[in-house]
Parts: sequence; structure tokens; C-alpha cells
Amino acid sequence: MIARSLAIAILAVGLASPALAQQSAAQETARQQIEVFMNQWVDAYNRRDGRMMAALTTADAFGVGELGVVSGNERFERAVQNGAAFDAKVTSMQVQQVRMIGQDAAVAAGPFSVTYNSPGPRTMQGTWMQVLERQQGGWKSVAASYTAATAPMPPAVAGAGNPQPSAGSSAR
Repeated sequence: MIARSLAIAILAVGLASPALAQQSAAQETARQQIEVFMNQWVDAYNRRDGRMMAALTTADAFGVGELGVVSGNERFERAVQNGAAFDAKVTSMQVQQVRMIGQDAAVAAGPFSVTYNSPGPRTMQGTWMQVLERQQGGWKSVAASYTAATAPMPPAVAGAGNPQPSAGSSAR
């Protein structure tokens, strides 16, 4: 009886292993694709390319932030204007978490850092989250949120005893 139970358990694990490996490989592939997507997003923001930012989103996408819920191309025009006015540049955006929702949707999140050079150097850190949908083999943003963890601060000076930025979420 014990030998039979053991044989069934080994068979079940053996049959499940390929399916789990396929899921793991699909998750890793999606994560790599989302990292490429987020690099394109950062590049578009840093170049002040509102058209590219719009091309990376669905037609009905929206953003959630300090100004409430914003949809349409207005949010990209505002991002480009604000980026130019404050000479802002995303200096870091890490994909820390990816959770697939079926085969063609995912939620991704992680820490970000933006440096503002006007009127003086300041750095803002926070947490971002994007809801993404796979369309025609590529990812598009459906919804996005960027939450500042701190008020803008002067940039840290290496070796000056400054604390390292936290990868945690904002406590609002």
C-alpha cells in the first residue's frame, strides 16, 4: 500500500513538473518583455516623446496620481510639459514584481527615481505600478500609477552617510 502511494506521488510529480516548467518559462519571458517595455517607457519620457508614450498604451488607458484619474493623450502632454519645465529625468526604474493574469495580462511594479534639475537638483523616489495587456505580441499599458515615497530631496552624495533608498512602498 505504501509503495503504491509512493509510486502515485512520484508519477504525479513527474507529470506536473513539465507543466510547472512551462509556466515558469512563460513567466520569465513575460518579465523580460515587460522590462523591455518599461525601458521603452523611460526612454520616451526622458526624450519628452509624448507620441511614443501614447503608442505604448491602449486607447482607453488611464493614469492615477496626485491629480486624480487622468486619461487620454492629455496625461502624456502634461508629463512632457512637466518634464521639460523641471528638466526631469528618470534615473532608475526597476521591475521588481510581475504577476501574470492569464496569458495576455500582467501587473508589474517596482521602485523608481526621478531627478529634477530645475530650479535646482532634486531627486524623487517612489513606487510605480502598471497594468499591462499583450496585444499583437507586444505589451501596452492599460493603467498606471506612480506614487512618490518622499518629497523631492537634494541628490545623495556618495560616502556622505546618506541612507540607501528603500525599495518598499509609500506609507500614506
